[in-house]
Amino acid sequence: MWVSSGNGAADSPSGYARDLRMPTQPVLRLAAVSALLLVSVACQTYDFEPVAPLSIGQTQTSSDVKAVKNKPNFMLLVDKSGSMDQPVDPTLPACHVGGANGPLCGDPQKSNPCNIAVCPTRWSELSSALNQYIQDFPLIGRYGLALFPEPENSGGCGPTTQQTSPLPTSTTDDDATLQAAADATRAALNQVSSSNPPGPTGTGGGTPTAASLAFLGTVPSLVNDTTRDEIVILFTDGLPNCDGALASIAGTPACQCTFGPALDDCAPTLPPFAGAGCLDVDQTVKAAQFLASKRVQTYVVGFGAEAGTATARDTLQRIAVSGAVLYPRVCPGSPPNQPCGSDNPCDLATGLCTKQYYQANDASDLGDALKQITAPVAGVCEQPLTDVPTDVSLLSVLVNDKPYQPGPTTWVYVSPSETTSVTHKPGPAVEFVAGQPLCEQLKASTAANPVNVQIRILKVL
Repeated sequence: MWVSSGNGAADSPSGYARDLRMPTQPVLRLAAVSALLLVSVACQTYDFEPVAPLSIGQTQTSSDVKAVKNKPNFMLLVDKSGSMDQPVDPTLPACHVGGANGPLCGDPQKSNPCNIAVCPTRWSELSSALNQYIQDFPLIGRYGLALFPEPENSGGCGPTTQQTSPLPTSTTDDDATLQAAADATRAALNQVSSSNPPGPTGTGGGTPTAASLAFLGTVPSLVNDTTRDEIVILFTDGLPNCDGALASIAGTPACQCTFGPALDDCAPTLPPFAGAGCLDVDQTVKAAQFLASKRVQTYVVGFGAEAGTATARDTLQRIAVSGAVLYPRVCPGSPPNQPCGSDNPCDLATGLCTKQYYQANDASDLGDALKQITAPVAGVCEQPLTDVPTDVSLLSVLVNDKPYQPGPTTWVYVSPSETTSVTHKPGPAVEFVAGQPLCEQLKASTAANPVNVQIRILKVL
């Protein structure tokens, strides 16, 4: 097809070829400018600084926080036998009557009571530690108190027959109810003193542990309430005895005598009755097992020198194992494989502490034991981290899939050099602020309605 050349003459093949070979002037000018630009760009140079490649790694933890909706019952079963009058540290000169070489204070006859200002006793340390802990944490549960023995009965071997400070009977867990129970428990503890004669407000007598635990199995608010965790914490410095059913073995090798090393120390003719001094571990274990069958957890805290003997260690362990229906003592670590203490290795096959009971020698040890025991409840707002973030700004916290920024009404980051405010565990951790909506939401979660917490940790690699 031929086209017009625009000059009135017919186009020819030679004319078409000429048009392709000879561009117009505007096209030539555009080509020249383009060539100039290309030359200019080709001649320009740039300086680059070497930059290390930046990598970001993310660790994510996701867990359903399952707290018991109703606050737990904490029944404190406290030994106030005569041995509780003895010094915590018998090597202190102030604990000896008439000088460093004199007899120890705190004798069973109460003729030389210890001056607790300079010679703390087992009772003064125990009651002080319990008092302080309840004062610091009055709202973590519903406190109750039972004291044993009732030395005014059965020749000093009377077991607990009543709650010294009853557990609340109300089904509500408002702050006023919890605070009232805590205050009543502290007041009942403060009434008992080694300087008082054996009785409701004085120490003295034997250690009827089995019968006292058995009494707790009859307390309706402890064994019949299925809406909350039921916790018994047994504090004792001695071996269980005071069982008249052991009369037939009194004074024989079958009786493990708690009164002394000789058979005659548990002779059937000795007061208060035959068999009273024989070790009563089997019945004590059965009482803890009965509570466990009612889903009542029994924790055991051994206190004082006697709790460190081989027989006491075996006894306390058997009671603790039989009572650990809900919360056995788990090793630290993730997975749980770290020692539970300097003398308490981890059983790697089970992830449980070899020693299931707690050993305390002073008020500080008792406070630590209480913090560990109550950690499942008190520490629900503390979420440990598996890794350390490069910066707190690289932490992302979601509760039920909703993100929340750190702040005084949400959550704070606890670094490895710090400890959490309730259980005093070292970081790293995310701690939801106590008394604020998120922490309260975690406390109110249940197995049926859990709160899902996701924590994402970004790290610069």
